Amino acid sequence: MAIHPFDFKLQADVFSTPEGRDIFAETSRIQNWLDFEAALALSQAELGIIPAAAAGIIQDNARLSRLDEAAIAEEYTRNRNSLMPVIKALRQACGSAGEFVHYGATTQDVIDSGQIIALKQVLKIIKNNLLQIEDLLINMARRYRNQAMIGRTHSQQAVPITFGLKTAVWLSELGRHCQRLEELKPRLLKGQLSGAVGTMAALGNQGREVARLTMGRLGLGISTVSWHTSRDNIAEAGCFFAMLSATAAKIANEIFQLGKTEIMELRESPPSGKSAGSSTMPHKRNPVICERIAAINSHIRSLSGVIMEAMIHEDERDPRALWSEWLAVPQIAVYTLTSLQYLQEVLSNLEVNPDAMRQNLLSHKEMILSEWLLFRLSAVMGKKRAHEALSPLIKRAQAEKQSLKDLLSAAPEIKAVLSPADLSNLDHPENYTGLAARIVDDAIMEAAARRRGNRAGGNHESR
Repeated sequence: MAIHPFDFKLQADVFSTPEGRDIFAETSRIQNWLDFEAALALSQAELGIIPAAAAGIIQDNARLSRLDEAAIAEEYTRNRNSLMPVIKALRQACGSAGEFVHYGATTQDVIDSGQIIALKQVLKIIKNNLLQIEDLLINMARRYRNQAMIGRTHSQQAVPITFGLKTAVWLSELGRHCQRLEELKPRLLKGQLSGAVGTMAALGNQGREVARLTMGRLGLGISTVSWHTSRDNIAEAGCFFAMLSATAAKIANEIFQLGKTEIMELRESPPSGKSAGSSTMPHKRNPVICERIAAINSHIRSLSGVIMEAMIHEDERDPRALWSEWLAVPQIAVYTLTSLQYLQEVLSNLEVNPDAMRQNLLSHKEMILSEWLLFRLSAVMGKKRAHEALSPLIKRAQAEKQSLKDLLSAAPEIKAVLSPADLSNLDHPENYTGLAARIVDDAIMEAAARRRGNRAGGNHESR
């Protein structure tokens, strides 16, 4: 019976992705452990620690399909160790070679390394997601480079910006996550093979070489010192997932807010063939995916706290912290993949309404150019005097619903400074966007340069 939304069949993948579920499925989890055992045996055979024939048998049988799954399930009802029922089944499948299974390793070596194998797959998907989202944002920023809209601070109308600039802000933040991803990999993608308390005593004098060969076969790096109780690497991954999700939630929230009926500058649009309507109000089209991103983010933030707290270990092994982390990692990873997939869907189908942006830009008329007026007058009157002269006129215009332009024209001190061209400029707030267009261009160039650098680095690594 399915309890968690990850496992739902009729409501499949509302809060998960097929790839995420596959990575952390029970069968995948156990297969990662078996891959570790096969790699360990082959590495020990290469060094003459165990017979090569035994290693071959272990490799052949280190597949869940070759093991007695019913016996494993039955053994878990009796054995409270996280791994040993699987090891017992593998030993039985290997016959006399079974005595060389799990030779010198400890349970945590296997489970930690299996978790890193899974996280490596997650990071690969995340990188692909980020690049696709980045493509969408680059195209959006370029397309709406000069599309004026009202900027808002403290939820109030402020001064004009462009939608291209808003998109460039999203793009820049996403670009930093792309950098964090590459910086995280060498710290995170290291397996574990150091024995019961991190001394490698059971692995013998060749322990370091066994670990190097084993991790090489698994496609992982190796840490000089055991990280059995040093979980900063996993905590960093949890924080990274939380930051990624927060960015997705921030963008989704902006789209949610700007899609309100009274604003309607942006609108979440469901893909063709999908519906997001109300059950009782046919005129509505709800921003369901943006809302899901927000809900998922709240769980990711909580889970990142759980993982952070799991850094606090006692002595050389502390399952209280480990189990807490092992429970949280699959959830936070799957939720993060879901959040990014949803963000990509929203941006791919986003409705942008330039007419509404123009209408909202003009709704407060000359008021939104108060900053321009202040600094135009300051050049002649000084900023303090300009502020004192301008503020009462703005308040009067707001209170009496009068034209600020008319009040400015009737104020002798201000009229002496402002030319007819200056007054005419108050009718064109779209011209007061500062360096927004250049900032957009620079943001796009930065993204392109970083991607070229990443490709060059990848080519260098491949050589």
